[in-house]
Amino acid sequence: MREQINEILYRVASETIEKLAFVFSFPEDERGDTFQGSVVTAGISFTGAFSGNLIMTVSTQVLPELAANMLGIDEEETTLDQQHDSLKELINVICGNLLPAIAGEEVIFNIGAPRIITQGDSSIKEDRRKHISRVKLTFEKGQSDLLLFVEGEIPEVWLNG
Repeated sequence: MREQINEILYRVASETIEKLAFVFSFPEDERGDTFQGSVVTAGISFTGAFSGNLIMTVSTQVLPELAANMLGIDEEETTLDQQHDSLKELINVICGNLLPAIAGEEVIFNIGAPRIITQGDSSIKEDRRKHISRVKLTFEKGQSDLLLFVEGEIPEVWLNG
């Protein structure tokens, strides 16, 4: 099941990033858990047939390109707020596309507001959720990790249907 979820998360994330931010990615299985340089992390929670969080950590060097492409402006013109807002919108759209890709179009989920997660933020209790997927992406200017945490079980029939 983990491999199926990883494939779905990778496909949804890479397609969404490509279509929304015009940034191309490829999977990076070789890279460890560390990033080169600084990072920004965004998170979004959801409830429904199963509940959980989607977490996205991105190298700061890729944020200006993401924001510029999403907003239609030059990279040098992007502000930190615009970069963070673009990352929050990106994770929002990824989550909105991911849940139906896993559970089907008929299953209803409530998606919370995306937010930037700071170092001391304890609002997401990753240790209490079942970590079911981790996808590592590499871009021309940086990297990203997406982690999916869920409470409860995802029925196998959804993944095989």
